[in-house]
Amino acid sequence: MEQIIERRQKVTGTRIPEHDTREELFNELAVLKKETRRLQLSMRRYTGEDMSSIPYEDLDQLEQQLELSVDKVRQRKSELLQQQLDNLRRKERILEEENSNMYRWIQEHRLAIEYQQAALEAKPDESHQQQILDHFQFCGEQPSSVLQLATMSNHIHPYHLQLAQPNLQDSNI
Repeated sequence: MEQIIERRQKVTGTRIPEHDTREELFNELAVLKKETRRLQLSMRRYTGEDMSSIPYEDLDQLEQQLELSVDKVRQRKSELLQQQLDNLRRKERILEEENSNMYRWIQEHRLAIEYQQAALEAKPDESHQQQILDHFQFCGEQPSSVLQLATMSNHIHPYHLQLAQPNLQDSNI
C-alpha cells in the first residue's frame, strides 16, 4: 500500500503532510466561526435586527455610517443615470444627423426616385424595349431583346452601360 501511495505522489507531484494537522484545523475552524458570528451580528445591526443590546453611542455611529452609505448609493445612482442620459443624447444627435443626411439625399435624388417608381409601375412592352435598343448602334450582331443587350456588355469594350439608379455607395449615408 505504501508503494502505491509513493508512486501516486511521484506522478502527481503532491505530498501528504507527515505531521497531524487536526489541531491546527480545529483552531482555524474556531477562529472562522468566531469571525462569522461577529459578521452576522454586524449585519443584523445594518438590517435593523437585534437593536436592543446596542448602546446609544454605537447607535449614533451606526446611523452616521448608514447615512454615508445611502449618500454613496445615491451618488452612484446619479452617476449611472447621467451616463445613460449622455448616451441617449449622443444617440439622438447621431439619429438626427442620419435623418438629415437621408432627407438631403432624397431631395437630391427625388427625380431619379420618381422615375424609378414610374418605371416600376408601368410594364414595358415590346415597342418600348425596341425603342431602347434603337438608341444603341451596334457593329456586328444586333440584339433582339433587352436581355440580349445585357449579356452582350462583355463584347462592347469601349462603351459601358450605366444604370438609371443612383450609386448608393457615393452618398454620405
